[in-house]
Amino acid sequence: MVEFVTRNSLFVNRNTKNESRIQHLIFLPLTFLFLFLSFSFAQDGGIPGAFLNYGVTPRTIAMGKTFTGLADDQEAVYYNPAGITQLLTHNIKASRLMLYGADINYLGYALPTKKWGALSLGIINYGSGNIDSRDTLSFEYPSFGVTQNCFIFTYAYQPFRLFSLGANFKLVTSKIAQYGAVGMGSDLGLFMFPCGDLTFGLACQNIGGPRLTHYEETETFPITFRGGGAVKLYQGKLIIAVDIVKNILEYTPIEPHLGIEFILLYPYLVLRGGFDRNFINMGVGMKKDLNTSSFGFDYSIELHHGSSYLLPPRHKIGVFVHFGGFRTWVVATPKQFSPTPGRKENVAWLDLHYNTKRDVDRWQLLIKNQYGEIVRTYAGWEAPPLRLAWDGLDDVGRVVTDGNYYYEIIIIDVYGETISYSDLLTRVTTLGPEGKIEFLPQD
Repeated sequence: MVEFVTRNSLFVNRNTKNESRIQHLIFLPLTFLFLFLSFSFAQDGGIPGAFLNYGVTPRTIAMGKTFTGLADDQEAVYYNPAGITQLLTHNIKASRLMLYGADINYLGYALPTKKWGALSLGIINYGSGNIDSRDTLSFEYPSFGVTQNCFIFTYAYQPFRLFSLGANFKLVTSKIAQYGAVGMGSDLGLFMFPCGDLTFGLACQNIGGPRLTHYEETETFPITFRGGGAVKLYQGKLIIAVDIVKNILEYTPIEPHLGIEFILLYPYLVLRGGFDRNFINMGVGMKKDLNTSSFGFDYSIELHHGSSYLLPPRHKIGVFVHFGGFRTWVVATPKQFSPTPGRKENVAWLDLHYNTKRDVDRWQLLIKNQYGEIVRTYAGWEAPPLRLAWDGLDDVGRVVTDGNYYYEIIIIDVYGETISYSDLLTRVTTLGPEGKIEFLPQD
């Protein structure tokens, strides 16, 4: 027999207020530091491998290229490889970014596992064409193109609850006019979960290269250091993130980045904004969840304030698909029933499906009416049962009114990681099917 616990206290963190204060005390100084840095440094010219420090999807572009301390989707391999340990599902991202005279195309896939950490592969294509060329006497040569590709192989593991480690192996191919080159390098990342919804990340990129030699000219991608933090507020609906980036070249300044993400309509519509030394960014994301998968679309626009807006805006588009992995959902049978007090056989059977990375610490299933009001609560410690029965009564024991009923299931593992899902559950009807009464005239 399953014991139904109706105490919402199972999901109340006693330290929530203290953690919130700590998060604000830690994060606000970082935000002020960003604002100081953003207006304290001039722009720098291009550097080798700049396409590996730009961003590759509209989500991070819209957030001002701020992701080192957030790193919660497949694009973490680009900013901080340790972040992919946060992923709960197979994650595919694809995008096309229009730059000034060039394009960046991206395709990435991430695979989370229970025991062996997380694996990922990302492919970046950077290209531009019709570049004018001249010799030393300014005589015209035929135009040429530039193409660079980067293949990123990533592995990350979380040995302890408070942090995870990750590493990239990068293979870069380059072609400038008729000259080609191949180089290899690596990245290291650290991702930290100090308290609640506050996270930090550190990354060291381009360790040992890549080093590319075109004919007699050699360029080495500079080692780049990234540090960042992110805080999630209002139950994760608002994210504020800050990044600080610096490479080892003396003539380049520190690059600050600030990004904001706000869920306007959970989980379907997300608004984003951010800026850095050169750009002001805005964007939107749309998402559709299914039982075992979800898919969505991202868009961002980039305004070049570094040129006093002389350069035109640039648009970025991308798509993503999440499937399988660690999820939870509920299936009700039948999809419509008529509660009858005293008849135990007239119930809706609720089949709970879940797959978690780690052992379950606690769970909660909420049944809500069409107005979002909670009418029935089931909760417990450790793993939830595979099947529950709902007799159509609320928590007080009254028969609920007719209409559609929805569910929200929340499962928290021993590391405090949460998976949740909400959808239509069943329909309650006690009035019977609609009919017509026909009146016939008498003779």
